[in-house]
Amino acid sequence: MSDPALDAKLEVKQASKEVKESENVAEKYSAMTVSKNSEMNMGELSCAFSAVPTHKPVKKQIQFVEDKQEFSRFPTKTGRRSLSRSISQSSTDSYSSAASYTDSSDDETSPRDKTQVNSKGSTDFCVKNIKQAEFGRREIEIAEQDMSALISLRKRAQSEKPLAGAKIVGCTHITAQTAVLIETLVALGAQCRWTACNIYSTQNEVAAALSETGVAVFAWKGESEDDFWWCIDRCVNTEGWQPNMILDDGGDLTHWMYKKYPNVFKKIRGIVEESVTGVHRLYQLSKAGKLCVPAMNVNDSVTKQKFDNLYCCRESILDGLKRTTDVMFGGKQVVVCGYGEVGKGCCAALKALGSIVYVTEIDPICGLQACMDGFRVVKLNEVIRHVDVIITCTGNKNVVTRDQLDRMKNGSIVCNMGHSNTEIDVASLRTPELTWERVRSQVDHVIWPDGKRVILLAEGRLLNLSCSTVPTFVLSITATTQALALIELYNAPEGRYKQDVYLLPKKMDEYVASLHLATFDAHLTELTDEQAKYLGLNKNGPFKPNYYSSGLPVNNKQRGAMLPNKSRGEFTRNPRKDSEGLSESPDLEFEYADTDKWAAELSGELYSYTEGPEFALNRKCFEVEFRTHVSDKKWIDLDAAQHRAHAMRLLDSLEVIAREKRLKVARAILYLAQGTFAECSSEAEVQYWMRYNIFLLLDVGTFSALVELLNMEIDNSAACSSAVRKPAISLADSTDLRVLLNIMYLMVETIQQDDPADKPEWKIIRETFRAELGSPLFNNEPISVMLFGMVTKFCSGHAPHFPMKKVLLLLWKSILVRVVTWSFTLGGFEQLQSIKVHKREELGLPPLPEDSIRVIRSMRAASPPASASDLIEQQQKRARREHKSLIKQDNLDAFNEKDPYKADDSREDEDDNDDNDNSMEAETFPLERDEVMPPPIPHPPSERVSFPKGLPWAPKVREKDIENFLESSRSKFIGYTLGSDTDTVVGLPRPIHESIKTLKQHKYVSIAEIQIAKEEEFQKTPLSGGEEEVEMSSTELLYQGILPSLPQYMIALLKILLAAAPTSKAKTDSINILADVLPEEMPTTVLQSMKLGVDVNRHKEIIVKAISAILLLLLKHFKLNHIYQFEYMAQHLVFANCIPLILKFFNQNIMSYITAKNRCVHGLLEEANISKLLFSHCSHFSFPGSISVLDFPYCVVHELPELTAESLEAGDNNQFCWRNLFSCINLLRILNKLTKWKHSRTMMLVVFKSAPILKRALKVKQAMMQLYVLKLLKVQTKYLGRQWRKSNMKTMSAIYQKVRHRLNDDWAYGNADLDARPWDFQAEECALRANIERFNSRRYDKSHSNPDFLPVDNCLQSVLGQRVDLPEDFQMNYDLWLEREVFSKPISWEELLQ
Repeated sequence: MSDPALDAKLEVKQASKEVKESENVAEKYSAMTVSKNSEMNMGELSCAFSAVPTHKPVKKQIQFVEDKQEFSRFPTKTGRRSLSRSISQSSTDSYSSAASYTDSSDDETSPRDKTQVNSKGSTDFCVKNIKQAEFGRREIEIAEQDMSALISLRKRAQSEKPLAGAKIVGCTHITAQTAVLIETLVALGAQCRWTACNIYSTQNEVAAALSETGVAVFAWKGESEDDFWWCIDRCVNTEGWQPNMILDDGGDLTHWMYKKYPNVFKKIRGIVEESVTGVHRLYQLSKAGKLCVPAMNVNDSVTKQKFDNLYCCRESILDGLKRTTDVMFGGKQVVVCGYGEVGKGCCAALKALGSIVYVTEIDPICGLQACMDGFRVVKLNEVIRHVDVIITCTGNKNVVTRDQLDRMKNGSIVCNMGHSNTEIDVASLRTPELTWERVRSQVDHVIWPDGKRVILLAEGRLLNLSCSTVPTFVLSITATTQALALIELYNAPEGRYKQDVYLLPKKMDEYVASLHLATFDAHLTELTDEQAKYLGLNKNGPFKPNYYSSGLPVNNKQRGAMLPNKSRGEFTRNPRKDSEGLSESPDLEFEYADTDKWAAELSGELYSYTEGPEFALNRKCFEVEFRTHVSDKKWIDLDAAQHRAHAMRLLDSLEVIAREKRLKVARAILYLAQGTFAECSSEAEVQYWMRYNIFLLLDVGTFSALVELLNMEIDNSAACSSAVRKPAISLADSTDLRVLLNIMYLMVETIQQDDPADKPEWKIIRETFRAELGSPLFNNEPISVMLFGMVTKFCSGHAPHFPMKKVLLLLWKSILVRVVTWSFTLGGFEQLQSIKVHKREELGLPPLPEDSIRVIRSMRAASPPASASDLIEQQQKRARREHKSLIKQDNLDAFNEKDPYKADDSREDEDDNDDNDNSMEAETFPLERDEVMPPPIPHPPSERVSFPKGLPWAPKVREKDIENFLESSRSKFIGYTLGSDTDTVVGLPRPIHESIKTLKQHKYVSIAEIQIAKEEEFQKTPLSGGEEEVEMSSTELLYQGILPSLPQYMIALLKILLAAAPTSKAKTDSINILADVLPEEMPTTVLQSMKLGVDVNRHKEIIVKAISAILLLLLKHFKLNHIYQFEYMAQHLVFANCIPLILKFFNQNIMSYITAKNRCVHGLLEEANISKLLFSHCSHFSFPGSISVLDFPYCVVHELPELTAESLEAGDNNQFCWRNLFSCINLLRILNKLTKWKHSRTMMLVVFKSAPILKRALKVKQAMMQLYVLKLLKVQTKYLGRQWRKSNMKTMSAIYQKVRHRLNDDWAYGNADLDARPWDFQAEECALRANIERFNSRRYDKSHSNPDFLPVDNCLQSVLGQRVDLPEDFQMNYDLWLEREVFSKPISWEELLQ
């Protein structure tokens, strides 16, 4: 008879044995391979697997201990990888997977304490157990079957031994697949020593198999931190062996050698790095100038990136979920957070199994992709109570929070495919009220007090690294890429790769892909010679440009490699924080002018840095031409007659037919215009010779010849058609145009500078040229109209190679030249003011109440409203000090919810009150107190000393406003109206009399009102009014010149402005404005990429500057010349969406844009598909507004210092970028011009929610910019509602202080005037348009010259009173007509009388 107790013990023992054997079998046949996924390698595995101690679940209460971390002299994995190797209390005994089928509990002795010998007698290794080598060999042989590409590479190159002499030290995952790579490197001639980059991913049997073959391996599963660094040191530091190549995964090996063995590190021939973390560290070294060896970034190779993310995760997600939960996915509701490459793979796999898949996204592009793929895009909170599975793959942090976990239903599964353990807020679950129950390896049930269970996989860490395997085929791609990179770096000739970080050449990327095509029996189509020529490609590749990445709209890994919370394919928006602080931004000492200083306009605007090599080419062309006539002298040594003679020879040579010869001559002329810099020793000397040579060239008539050549190039259909067919336009396509435009720009810009010391003949040349500039030079068109035509041709797509920046700069400067009679040039703002004063005198109007330019320049900037956090902090301090609150609690609640000044566009939270700001802030505008209702406590006089005693502007009132005031007063007090009578005040109270008197004292009659009245008179009496005498001023001539195509010109300018705006996203159909900045070959190094990034930034900023200046100049001059000319242009700007475009421009961190060097390149390099390359190099760098040492003429006079990434990023020390602040002010002025007195357009500002956008611009402490922002806010206050005005009292106070007063305008109280009725808005625009059309028809319609269309005087008295001279034969013919037609015809009087 058996003992029951004994039987029970035997059953338990047998059950434990069965569990252990089943785990060993599972481990034996699953062979987990841990790979650094390109979107998952920002951290390492931080949990440890072990066998489940019993087959029964054990409830375990979490005990809290005070974690203390001591820092050793070596950086720990925990500190540097976001706790990726930290071992939590619940996971220290829970690591089990298929990584190694050998049970590690059979021997607790550390491998460091054992001496092992392989079959060859070597002891130069350290593994768990060398006796496991036979099993490891089987794993390697199995892996080789699915790594055919690597085996093929081994067979092809084995005879050549391309790695003979290479001594490679590696630090990667040690798995069967890595072993195939290591043995391939050995077969190609390399000597290898290896260690593991992850303390839990090593397959012990594979490490033993490699050690058996003679490879020195130092790694075992479950190393300690100390073991990890000891193994790396043993790999590097061995007697008689010094590495010359590094293959790293994570940067640990590189870091160790750089810190501990710097002399060895300097002798390394190349580094190959495959992880985001390691690549980021290399970029840091490169940026600091400390990278002394070339490095290859294989992490961003296209094949590795695509396979590791999309295809790998598409398979491993199901593997991990099935292994851990055995759940059936058909009909399950699954939410995938993030639709990057990883999210796409997960969604595709789950959808194929019949799951109902939801997607959460922040990026509209990825969101739209999800919708097009058939997934519903939702917010997580909308579905959190219903879904069965949540999978995070965003690369962000706290994607699933404790609050959301509390609301999940019983039995829900939560797992992470994203960044390490940050996406799920696991830490919040480690609280006493929750119970954790480990049900199997890597599967925890988190139990709530009410019994609800949530299944948490891998403790929130990476599911596919912890609970599944990675397909061998994917690792084959990675390993092949690494092998080719090692071969390339080791065999590259000296000088090909400098001390920098490089991308794998695209040709090799395509070669890796081609090696794997054989697995699928795929056959590629070959290009014919004709097809290859048509595409501009080599028949054998590469077929993608160097900047091509994965074809994604956004590659987050490249954009944010430095950010620890971004590593998946989803584009996680990086909020643009207002780092300057709203109340602490410095006052900007900026003086507004027509242009920047002459030297600045020439140095930082005209030339792109990509054009740098052309300076030497211009010099060479000049010297070749010059030496044929003068062999023994320099240009600066010749006398004036010799200078003139050679200039004439160059001018004659421009007329040659040969295009190449003509281009060389043009370059020689350009070198002259650039000041013959090679013969100068200083920048001042270059500038002197520039002026001298330009006046010389103008004197001999060069400008007219250049205009003819420019017309020829514009009409060059061959060049246009060639550019249209090209897939990518570069600098080379616009060479001829750029040379001509450069010369012309230098001439126009130089001629504007009036120097009292100029020679008399120079002054004559200047005036002659100004007249010539406005006259029809070719085809009866002035230069400005010709340039407008280039703009429209470019935007239509017929000439994509036109260098728009240079065209727009020349157009701006050509219409800016000081006014000359009968000229198409307009002049600047000083000239405009003098014309305005003169016109008012002619019309008999009173003088202007003040000089607006002087007033604006004398104004001081005010402190903008503080941010919400600043306000709350100060309010709390006051509450502690005064025991009372000065701010309503409901306002504070609003502030806690959102910050209205944040720069990112939080459209989720926008509502009708989204622009309520914190207007009762501590830091106030002058003349304002902190309290909403000030207490009757007088302030000390000393506090008033700095306040202004008066307002800067004289108040104004229109005649129309006086009429409306009188009419409303008469209706109210005496019940009748008198129309437009503003003199009769009978019956009105005395205060109304005084009000009328005050209003009339400040009545202002504008030139526009006089012009409108005259136009109405012309329309009423077209005959008796007589002919209008139109003064043919420069503005009138320009208006007539552009009138036929003015709408097209406006649309074209706005299209280019949209493309250049930093807030614009790249579109496939958008115009490419980078034709004159992109090089033929894209950059391959960090330095080149950063340099191009600065160039593209400058390029766009200069375009914005030029367009804003052109539009403002035209609007100002047209308004002064005739109001309907202004209205015609303004209406077409409005119809072309100019108002929302400008608001879109300002919907950014405007302070960062103005300071320029704080701007990042991310939003600015998206045209022409160049963003991918630049992001891969420069994702964590910011860029200056310019690189002063590369600006002309510094770059051609001085020896250039060695440029580094650090020096590029540092930029200059200027407080702001002049051109960007100039552009912002111009755009604000344009917006003011378009919306002034136009209620329908003001409503556009309201509808597009411009108030919060404009208020963010107030933090720029520059008086002129603040003034125009406040003007725009003032015009819409009546529409924004009482709550907005109440909560924005500080802004209202600023408007009162800085903006001109309209005496009877109740804008602050929301009392809209009689014209501001919404139902009249459309009629208002239509009536204006009709008036404009009548004006243009009357003044400019050429059909009036036809006598058949002239008006006829049909007044009876007028006709009868005229004397008519009849011819002599009239009487005879008249008598004959009477006889035939009258007398001979019978008359029926009855019919006539009826």
